[in-house]
Amino acid sequence: MGNTEALEQAAKLIRHAKRVLFLTSAGMSADSNIPTFRDKNGYWKNFPPFKEKNLEAQDLASPWAFHNVLPHAWAFYEWRRRNAHENTPHEGYSIINRWIDEHFEEGFVHTTNTDGYHLRSGLDKSRIMEIHGSMWRLQCLETCTKDFWNEPSVPLCGLDYERMIATDFPHCLNCNAIARPHILMFGDWDYVGHSEQETQFSKFIQRPVDLAILVGSSGAVPTNDYIAQRLKTSGTTLININLDPDSNRIASAEHFLPLKSKEAFIELDRFAFS
Repeated sequence: MGNTEALEQAAKLIRHAKRVLFLTSAGMSADSNIPTFRDKNGYWKNFPPFKEKNLEAQDLASPWAFHNVLPHAWAFYEWRRRNAHENTPHEGYSIINRWIDEHFEEGFVHTTNTDGYHLRSGLDKSRIMEIHGSMWRLQCLETCTKDFWNEPSVPLCGLDYERMIATDFPHCLNCNAIARPHILMFGDWDYVGHSEQETQFSKFIQRPVDLAILVGSSGAVPTNDYIAQRLKTSGTTLININLDPDSNRIASAEHFLPLKSKEAFIELDRFAFS
């Protein structure tokens, strides 16, 4: 099947859908110049000091790093905050928002991304579950409470780009210990979660979902793939937007679009609603 025919079929599903869940992952924000860190060579190119110390992304995105190599851990996240601040959500985000506002009875976004781009693009905060948290919120590294708080400041820390070392770390608003990103990291038992978002998603998913649109997922972090897989067994139709055909291995979506996320949403919007 050619892309045009696949787009037409997917657009027809979108045009007639009533309750739609968007499952967005790293490939969604990649078109906004947000690194995915899937490519180790690309990661080393961005962070040569980490290559010298053999610190991979998974090493730094962990409570271990914040307890043992704090200047490097905060440098990694400060770099990501600045990168996200310097770039902007692409057109696909606003298309999702418009579809939810104007075309569906109810829509919801479940994202594994921590860049905050869905909310920054104007999505209603009652329509999102940031399952892995957000770099724009902080919590106590020592988990003195279950509280978290918004922190939009850029820059937040001092950052030596050449050595990838951060200084002047943020502190907990309650106990003054070092603060960490409100993000679910690797090997993380201290992430405090977001009960409000969790409740919102639970309420949405309690009723049947007509259509789920899986965007930019990968086998590296297949959280959304497994949600899509479970929905499919309950009768939900799946659309998978991804350049990598292997990405459909878990979800086995009936409709696969081998496109970048921005291009896919622009074309789907044109076919469905123009």
